[in-house]
Amino acid sequence: MLGESQHATIRLSTALPRIQSLTRIRETSSFTVQFPLLSSGSSTSADIARPPVFGILGGIGSGKSSVVRHVSGLNLLIIDADRIGHELLLNSDIQSQIRNSFGAAVFDDSGAVDRSRLADVVFGTSVEQQEALKRLEQILHPAIRRKIQSQIETASRDVDAVILDAALLLEAGWDAECDWLIFVATAAEIREQRVIRNRGWSAEELARREATQWNLEAKRDRADFIVDNSGSMDDATTSMNQILTSLLSTDADKKSD
Repeated sequence: MLGESQHATIRLSTALPRIQSLTRIRETSSFTVQFPLLSSGSSTSADIARPPVFGILGGIGSGKSSVVRHVSGLNLLIIDADRIGHELLLNSDIQSQIRNSFGAAVFDDSGAVDRSRLADVVFGTSVEQQEALKRLEQILHPAIRRKIQSQIETASRDVDAVILDAALLLEAGWDAECDWLIFVATAAEIREQRVIRNRGWSAEELARREATQWNLEAKRDRADFIVDNSGSMDDATTSMNQILTSLLSTDADKKSD
């Protein structure tokens, strides 16, 4: 049973016949896939249509990054916003701003930002931690967004699509760069097992980190499609591949008309 999403899914299926086992979440007046131009100034005939951008949503430990990286048959540019953030911590200007805001206590003996010390300062439910997180985001998020936009704008003409993988995609407003949002759904107990095994976190640490993000229902509600990753990676990858290839095929058909 599809419930409230049934009508939207049926209408979408006429345009995307190869998509199986997905749920359409966002209601719009039209399902036309439109991929706008990126331009640094006024529009000219020299403008080049950018590749479509798919934003990936999900809870911590949902495996969203792994699902995307297992997709085959498409030339995807995967932008990892979290990795960009980590790399920016090596930037001298960013380090200076962090030192001014948080002091020397969040740096190690070599002068590099100690991410675990910084996490202790900014992740938590206390007023001080929430204010500290806002200060850190004010330092990092504009720089991350510039990097994201630059990578989209300079994507190779051979790229079929851009995947924006960011834990704070919605919180930071980076969904504005996306044409479609895909939510990777994974059972809570599976996510907890993954972060304990892969990151060495406790259940309490997972809860502490997730308290700084939108809740999963809010993320799910903002998504256009859902991929279930509570089962096998093969099943999740197949669903992701079907969504991507069907949307890209629809766009290609439109351009050839």
